[in-house]
Amino acid sequence: MATSPTTQLEILRELRQSKGDFVSGAELADRLGISRMGVWKHIQKLKAMGYEISSHPKGGYRLEEVPDSLAHGEIVPNLQTKWLGIPYHYLQTVSSTNDHALLLAAQNAPHGTVVVAETQTRGRGRLRREWISTPNRGIHVSILFRSPLPVRVAPQSTQIGALALVKVLRETFGLSSQIKWPNDVLVNHKKVAGILTEMQSDQDFSRFIVMGIGINVNHTAEDLAGPFRYPATSIAIETGLPVKRQHLLIQYLRQFEQDYELFLHQGLSALIPQLEEFSEILGKTVSVTYGDREITGRAEGFTPEGALLLLQSNGQQETIWVGDVARVESAP
Repeated sequence: MATSPTTQLEILRELRQSKGDFVSGAELADRLGISRMGVWKHIQKLKAMGYEISSHPKGGYRLEEVPDSLAHGEIVPNLQTKWLGIPYHYLQTVSSTNDHALLLAAQNAPHGTVVVAETQTRGRGRLRREWISTPNRGIHVSILFRSPLPVRVAPQSTQIGALALVKVLRETFGLSSQIKWPNDVLVNHKKVAGILTEMQSDQDFSRFIVMGIGINVNHTAEDLAGPFRYPATSIAIETGLPVKRQHLLIQYLRQFEQDYELFLHQGLSALIPQLEEFSEILGKTVSVTYGDREITGRAEGFTPEGALLLLQSNGQQETIWVGDVARVESAP
């Protein structure tokens, strides 16, 4: 018998193909090789996920309305990727998508596995900071990579994740988004997304990488109110319109796969011009904390490996591989 997500995908496909007509439970049971009671149980699960499905004693079932959901049925049949999102794990609630992806990695889940949840109870960003997860408003997605990268190179995938999202926000929504090195995406100087990359490695090479992305999509100003280190916003706030999260996630996974493959074949240096073009901090005075140090200087550019080049007031240039940009000031 097919697994539950696969069966639900098949039921949705049959209902969509009926073009608004009823499909009998007996027909569905026969086509899918399950009992009529099995069909009914899957229909109830789909309803619980927000699908509006009407039923008629003689007619059967009809799909009336599709929810703003990131479930298998709305994403998997429409993926425009070769390997990213295969397999695709969808959860209503999880402690964090990164935690779940790390668990799957320990169970030998394949390269390109994607975990998505409607809400997280313990979402986190870099330095263990809390990530607000208003149910059914944002996108919380983690991606598992098994490309054997040198330990120093592996964290560069964070910048690929940020770049791919900036491209989608610009091309699809017309938003002039920027990257706050190394892991935040901003719109109008306010944070719309953050990325957390976690890795397990041997001495020299990564065994696997899990990259988690949290995107504020349909959040309201009230959802994002709070004492945050950096002002927050959402795509809906900036565009003034509600956003189809399915469309955004599908576009993002497509763009990420393209950029990641370029990264694997040519290295981050091939994408440095774009990272510099879309940088929020280049040419500005910034304060960067790393370890127990804080250093202030003018952000001059990036090395071919993605490290930040910072020019201090004493004329000394510092190369920062990992850090947290705590403050961005206007260019002098």
